[in-house]
Amino acid sequence: MHCLPDTNPYIDDPERERRLAYAFEEIAPDHYRVAPVPSDLLRLYGGMALSQCLAAARLTVPQDKVAHSLHAYFLQPGLIDRAVEFSVTRESDGRTFSNRTVRMTQDGAPILNLMASFKAPEPSGRHGFPMPDVPEPEGLTSLAELVAQYGDRLPERHRPFWRRRQQIDWRPIGMFPFDERDVRPATRSFWFRLNDTIDGPLDVHQRLLAYASDLHIFHTALGPLGIGWANDFLQSSSLDHAIWFHDDFRVDEWMLYAMDSPAATDALALGRGNIFRRDGALVATVSQQGLARMLDQKREGKL
Repeated sequence: MHCLPDTNPYIDDPERERRLAYAFEEIAPDHYRVAPVPSDLLRLYGGMALSQCLAAARLTVPQDKVAHSLHAYFLQPGLIDRAVEFSVTRESDGRTFSNRTVRMTQDGAPILNLMASFKAPEPSGRHGFPMPDVPEPEGLTSLAELVAQYGDRLPERHRPFWRRRQQIDWRPIGMFPFDERDVRPATRSFWFRLNDTIDGPLDVHQRLLAYASDLHIFHTALGPLGIGWANDFLQSSSLDHAIWFHDDFRVDEWMLYAMDSPAATDALALGRGNIFRRDGALVATVSQQGLARMLDQKREGKL
């Protein structure tokens, strides 16, 4: 285990979250409900919603097929104290591919729409970008330690997310700016792995990779703008998200998330990321666009 001390003041618990977040109750054919997971967050974490939708789609797909891509739109924030529902549409089923659409709602209001494609494995040629040459994770300071060192300078509205017991052990390579105003390159990298050992097939690891992939990628786009993600005047949210899975992996083993941002304009910012196994194999590619709007007044009590 690699978790934070039990003295953590927030009720969020990684093991309980993993157990309850994917406890799907089928309330009609291809229609599922998940009860709320105890949490002190101010809103549902987008990576959780993404991973739940992928898991819901997986429930309707033959076991011999594996997710190879997903594309999602975040429609509005979800509440942490209300159940969520997932309606899966079986768009197509062929010998090689199956395609699914998932609509995630809460009290009838749309939260997230996702399309996912699944494929039967087959032999083929292969290539992949090489992994960047970076320091090993064991010598790097964990993000949990950096957050603790930053202390009460972290705005109160961000504390429930960043100070809770985390699913993922993140190790930033280089600086991890909070609310700095310096202009920085549009690149950043993290080592990461789950804070526990996970048994289960590849689809379990894929949904947890989707969970992790929502964090940090959009923030990469803020560096060239001279905006820290903890800036009190920043209104931000994930708008869309895509993942392409290339190879097998385990989320409880170290992987490298190498990110960049090709553009930001019109209060929108785009992030991209490649995820590598420690042996150098490229296992996934991610892209996300988010809102990056600077306000005239501080944001209080909400993200």
